Amino acid sequence: MILDIKNIYKSFGSIEVLNDVNISIAKNECIGIIGPNGAGKSTLFKIISGGLRHDSGSIIYNNNNLNNFSNEKRARLGIAQSFQKNSLFPEMTIIESIMIAITHTSNLSFNFYSLMFNNKEIYNKAIEIVNQIGLKNYAEQKSETLSYGLQRQLELGIAIACNPKVLLLDEPTAGMSPLETQSIINLIKKLSLNYSIVIVEHDMEVIYNLANRIYVLDRGKIIFNGNVKDIKSSKLVQDRYLGQNNE
Repeated sequence: MILDIKNIYKSFGSIEVLNDVNISIAKNECIGIIGPNGAGKSTLFKIISGGLRHDSGSIIYNNNNLNNFSNEKRARLGIAQSFQKNSLFPEMTIIESIMIAITHTSNLSFNFYSLMFNNKEIYNKAIEIVNQIGLKNYAEQKSETLSYGLQRQLELGIAIACNPKVLLLDEPTAGMSPLETQSIINLIKKLSLNYSIVIVEHDMEVIYNLANRIYVLDRGKIIFNGNVKDIKSSKLVQDRYLGQNNE
């Protein structure tokens, strides 16, 4: 397993948010996490990425305990996160945005801005990523001019530019049209050949299309996990989350 989330507990005062959560992710596996609003999904993501400290338990990545690692150090080790809301550089082109993200793992300071754009190695790597995320025809376009769906693709590219081994995707298709959603599904499928992916998503068709295994989080506890067939046939999952109309 590339990532083991072991016995995670988290409370805010008297409110217990996560209770003995255990999740494992293998190399090049796509894991889905589903559950109702308030189940603890966003809190769990923040704990994995290092943005929030848990009360007890362990985050094990490549046999390293990350409990005391900052989110920046975790990112440098290979855990990258894409958020629900776009966090782009609106005035920059796609290629510039990707190049800046690459410098984050290349130990280059933003003071060397002009040097960065003359660095052929960084430029070539950025072009490779732009092609990988399907934005070759938009490379010189400013991110603020892109459609929402293309902006989400760019955000995935920025995450990839940090040279990750694990991608944490929080609602990657939120607010998208059906056509944009299908484009992101296709892109994530391609990425899953090279990265381990953890995805939180309310759209069950997205989860069914992408996840090898699915964990159901409810009131801070994992109440079920299995493959798509297991999830669809589970009376517990139907009763607690999906409802009969989603079978």
